[in-house]
Amino acid sequence: MAHDESPDNPFAVPGAPAPTVGWYDVNGCRLYAEVRGTGPSLLIIGAASDDTEMFRPIAERLVADSRAAESAESTGVAGFTVVTWDPRGTGRSSRHGWPCDSHTHADDAAALLTVLGLAPAAIFGASAGGIVAVRLAVRHPDLVRRVLAYEPGFFRSTDAGTALLATVTLAVREHLRHNPDDWAGALAAVARTAARDQATNQDGSDNDGGRGPLDAPPGLEWYIKRGAALAENFIRDDLPCTQETIDPAVLRASDRDIRFAFGTGSSPVFREIAETLADPVQPDAITGAAHLAYLTPGPIVDYIRARCLPRPPGSR
Repeated sequence: MAHDESPDNPFAVPGAPAPTVGWYDVNGCRLYAEVRGTGPSLLIIGAASDDTEMFRPIAERLVADSRAAESAESTGVAGFTVVTWDPRGTGRSSRHGWPCDSHTHADDAAALLTVLGLAPAAIFGASAGGIVAVRLAVRHPDLVRRVLAYEPGFFRSTDAGTALLATVTLAVREHLRHNPDDWAGALAAVARTAARDQATNQDGSDNDGGRGPLDAPPGLEWYIKRGAALAENFIRDDLPCTQETIDPAVLRASDRDIRFAFGTGSSPVFREIAETLADPVQPDAITGAAHLAYLTPGPIVDYIRARCLPRPPGSR
């Protein structure tokens, strides 16, 4: 299949229409993107270790979910024109200028929206992609209608996040010192460290027997294998991006609607980050959502629809 659909993707929508695919030369890089549906435009930004296939089930539900018909009856809009893409250095996009920081990824997103003629757009960014989404709103406000930043990895925003980032970075450095270029092993070290931190946060113990924020539940190992194949992107791109910071004054000065959100199924560290960045308002809590947004497509899709679809006149 031209757009590399995986028949094993556990959350794919059976019979969903194929997207329009293309490669776009922007900012010295060739980016691969998929476009689905009609309606207001929505750009999904994942981490550099997330390709279009991982967010395909969310994109398919945003244009083909049966609930879209119900939305059409009440709003006159059936769904979104959804754009998913392989970030610079990921999947079918080229590696020119990679690894890079979130500013470059944001400029790439801006150029992609422009060449597609889909600006201004709503933006959903998850994890390190949430960092990019915020940068996009700040650097290119005219291209953005609304930003939903889901658990962005601004770890240095809080003491707990800073401590976790330091521990994870040390684990990666030690692993690669003994196992150069073993990116999958380094990612596994990150997952183990994050799992121990989450267990400690939740029950005060040092029990690493539970799932962490980078682990998939039984039956969804497809995502673990896909993520392992992109482990280099996580280690060389996503992890450095989480060292970045954002000035709260810059967020408050923005005239864009930037909303921060966390999942009730995630580690408490992400809620704390969202609360810090959203201050003085409260962040959105997505019931049942996990840190890896593609592992819980239902709650994520419901949230995006509720926040980004036009509401009928007189609704609240």
